[in-house]
Amino acid sequence: MSRILCIGLFLALSTLLSAQGYKIKVKIDNYQNDTCILGYRLGKSTYVKDTVIGRNTNNEFVFEDEKTLQGGVYLVLTKPKNTWFEFLVPNEVDQKKLQLHAKMKENGSMSEGLKIKGSKDNQVFLDYMDFLKDLRKRSEPITKKMAAEKNEVEKKSLQMQLEKMGKEVGAHQKMLAQKHPGFLSVNLIMASTQPEVPEAIKGDRAAGFRYYRKHYWDAFDWSDDRLIRTPIFKDKLEFYTNKLCVQVPDSVIINVDFVLQAALKGGNSEMFQYVASELLNKYAKSKVICMDAVYVHIGEKYYCSGKAEWVDSTQLVKICENVQTLKPLRCGLYAPNVSLKRLDGNPVDLYSLKSKFTALYFWDPDCGNCTKVSAKLVPVYQKYKEKGLEVFGVCSKSWKDISKCKNKVADKKMDWINTSDEPYPLAVVKKIYDIQVNPYLILLDENKKIMYKRIDPQQLDDILKREFDRIEKEAKGEK
Repeated sequence: MSRILCIGLFLALSTLLSAQGYKIKVKIDNYQNDTCILGYRLGKSTYVKDTVIGRNTNNEFVFEDEKTLQGGVYLVLTKPKNTWFEFLVPNEVDQKKLQLHAKMKENGSMSEGLKIKGSKDNQVFLDYMDFLKDLRKRSEPITKKMAAEKNEVEKKSLQMQLEKMGKEVGAHQKMLAQKHPGFLSVNLIMASTQPEVPEAIKGDRAAGFRYYRKHYWDAFDWSDDRLIRTPIFKDKLEFYTNKLCVQVPDSVIINVDFVLQAALKGGNSEMFQYVASELLNKYAKSKVICMDAVYVHIGEKYYCSGKAEWVDSTQLVKICENVQTLKPLRCGLYAPNVSLKRLDGNPVDLYSLKSKFTALYFWDPDCGNCTKVSAKLVPVYQKYKEKGLEVFGVCSKSWKDISKCKNKVADKKMDWINTSDEPYPLAVVKKIYDIQVNPYLILLDENKKIMYKRIDPQQLDDILKREFDRIEKEAKGEK
């Protein structure tokens, strides 16, 4: 009995070891250089996985290693211009026996005529590309004829021919999905498909848009982490968050929640990690005004709640501390009140200002960019101060250097409320508002709610013109 058990364990171990690693043979006709590079996609970026110098006796570059490749889109790159062609690494079995045969043309192109052995998944993708190529050949003369056609009846007939070809593509894609479930090639093809808006609502742009957005991810497989190592997913994610919602925090958060919840329901931890990391970084770096609210939402709901298991504890603490700092500074919330001293030594606090709009302006007299921004802010202040604008300036120098603040104020005619204080109060105020760099301009409404952050004087001018025009129209009873 023990002998049978040992044999069983040996066979199981042998099977496991044989499944590990990759061996990919590459032959490139008309390529003279002795170096060949294996790369892979991660989102829209390309990374080097392996480099081979020299060919075997069959004139092949051989990429091999004991570690298995992660599934996705891979590239073969050539020197010296890094010309390339792509192929798929769909599973552990295929990557042990892939044979790629390309021919380099005079312009460096290698994709045309690419042959791949040892992978049915790759062959399905190549056949699909040939299908599309044939369809384009058939559609091009019709498209040209339609562009030149002046007879509306004939033009409509040509349009119907093109629509029929479009249906051919859809039918072909459905056939592939049914015939090859789980193939990376099929999941890539389906991920790139677009929702077809029903005829009944095509004339209603709003209804069509809502339908398109609702069904945008219908054909996407959230359980397949191989898709993150393709450029298609990153493009799709960016289009959904940038184009399929109004670029205001509340609207973006709805779309962000949808994809993160879909990734969670997909049950693939690597897929969720990629999506959460991409979106957190995207909105941490966003230059769109007030969009840090999306960062706060993602951080609080998906990171600080314990769902981001891949993040080390030190980094997670930093993220959550940052989230807590930014949370009360979101647009639409009341700005934190602060108390400092005017440059003449008299105390003043932000909430004591009774103005329709208040621009909270952090600046430093030794900052060259601050000097430029201050010079542009002065005429904006002069233009709107009689209508109800006040500027609460915070000079980022402690009381011992107050002369620098006073000299710059006098030189640039910064005739608004200018403040500073001892090191501790000043440091507290900058910490409360998370001021990392100067200059920094925040616009508050009459109730001291944050309207816009990190704006420049020109944007302030545009906003105030719009707001005061609105106030004047409302006063006249106009809409």
